[in-house]
Amino acid sequence: MVQFSEIYPEFKGFTAYYNRELLPALQEKELDRLAAYKKIKTYMPPVILGILTVGAIGFSMTKHPMFPIMALFGSGIAYTGIRAKFLKDVKTRTKNHLVAGVCKFIGWEFAENLFEPPELGPLIENGLLPKRHDRVAFEDKMWGIAHGADFEALECHMEREDRDSDGDTKWVTVFRGSLMAIDFHRKFLGKTVVLRDKGIFNSKKKSDMKRVGLVDPKFEKIFEAYGTDQVEARYLLTPDFMQRLVDLEHAVDGKNIRFAFIEDLLLIAVETPNRFEAGSMRVPITDPKRTQDILDEVSAVYAVVDGLMKPPRTNA
Repeated sequence: MVQFSEIYPEFKGFTAYYNRELLPALQEKELDRLAAYKKIKTYMPPVILGILTVGAIGFSMTKHPMFPIMALFGSGIAYTGIRAKFLKDVKTRTKNHLVAGVCKFIGWEFAENLFEPPELGPLIENGLLPKRHDRVAFEDKMWGIAHGADFEALECHMEREDRDSDGDTKWVTVFRGSLMAIDFHRKFLGKTVVLRDKGIFNSKKKSDMKRVGLVDPKFEKIFEAYGTDQVEARYLLTPDFMQRLVDLEHAVDGKNIRFAFIEDLLLIAVETPNRFEAGSMRVPITDPKRTQDILDEVSAVYAVVDGLMKPPRTNA
């Protein structure tokens, strides 16, 4: 029987909960996955064959090499489209079942969409998000209490509208990733912002903040810190806490994590692919790694909170 990592008190009993509450529905969804693949195997060959046939006929009539190239390209598009069509519903229901189930167990809540969007002003003003963007979309919000701190996270996709020399419009992604906010219910004395190191492009000052030297040279090479209160900034940015932020970045398969302490909030932005997805549909729905990946992300959040609040933790 599968045994999940239950390193935090909030996770105690999760394995039994998974087997009792989550696994039966996953077993049903596994049957749906197999049925979807059966449909894919039924529809895929004639569609691909038809596209390749058209390409072969076009080439035989014109000898133009673009016909076989376009046929191969079209076959790839058809393959992707057919898989997406038949697996989309299974993937969505699997994701919602797992993420909502994990959140329910630890006392958090989850909403795929249709929620109040966050205020992006503080993140943009302090360099955590790009200033120039023309549209933004949000999804997959989860929120709750982590060791006494209020926590919320959601996915964000920011795009900029560009025009080429012909006046045609295209949308360019300027940020895709996760936004997190942790409320420690205590007001910080100053403002501390930690961005990625840009080498010679780093500035000595940022707005009303001055550069803060990091104790560990490993993090000094990765990040550039600024603060209005040097003493508080050094107190907050310990090597242990910085490592927890790097661990969080890894837990969400992200990159370029940056964060800021503003008033009573820790604001985090990290570039990530789509999170909380069901994972590869080539692997059985019942594969426990799908669930463990979500637990690992939640664990990383608890670890960040631990870095400032340090609640008790079990060794299980």
